[in-house]
Amino acid sequence: MTNPTALITDSTCDIPQAMIDRYGITVIPQVVVWGDELLRDRIDLTPEDFYQRLERDPVWPTSTLPTPADFAEVYRSAIVNGAKEIVVLTVSSAMSGTFQLAEQVGKQMDVPVHVVDSKGPTLSLGWQVLAAARVREMGGSAAKMIETAARVRAKLVQIVCLDTLEYLHRGGRIGNATRFIGSLLDIKPLVQINHKTGLVESCGQARTRKKSIETLVNRFF
Repeated sequence: MTNPTALITDSTCDIPQAMIDRYGITVIPQVVVWGDELLRDRIDLTPEDFYQRLERDPVWPTSTLPTPADFAEVYRSAIVNGAKEIVVLTVSSAMSGTFQLAEQVGKQMDVPVHVVDSKGPTLSLGWQVLAAARVREMGGSAAKMIETAARVRAKLVQIVCLDTLEYLHRGGRIGNATRFIGSLLDIKPLVQINHKTGLVESCGQARTRKKSIETLVNRFF
């Protein structure tokens, strides 16, 4: 290990594998619960396989956290490989208990473990991880990595246009009546990530797919 700081994140980061390998980032998989199966994200179940199965499988998947043992194993492996400090960036603590778990296990380690709440999911976490990785590559300290990730987080904008209300309904976030009316009117809701609270917030809706994309684009100007 050329830099004594290990960099760890969870699999919700959605960073392409080539970049994970390029920067030596360690990824702890989240776990998808599908019926009786426990599937490690990006190991036992690829994103492509997940979406294909989602369309055809009548069983609805849920998710669960990695175990404390998973975090402890990764931390100890980093230490054995020469890490003097560990920086961990996780999915928003408002969406998952991963941050709290990473922090709890980190307190049991013999080196400093700095756990950062990214306040976001998917690539809004991923961009912060990559920013920290580039600082580390240039020889930057753990403190500089964390500072740089925070600067990136302050500038992030993540807006999502939903093509269907089906998965909001299945996830229990809207009721049958809302789903029925929304589908009848062909409503396409837009949501955004608040990178201060880490929560998903509504930011508008449109009546057609084309209009929703126009609205999405206009939100960035």
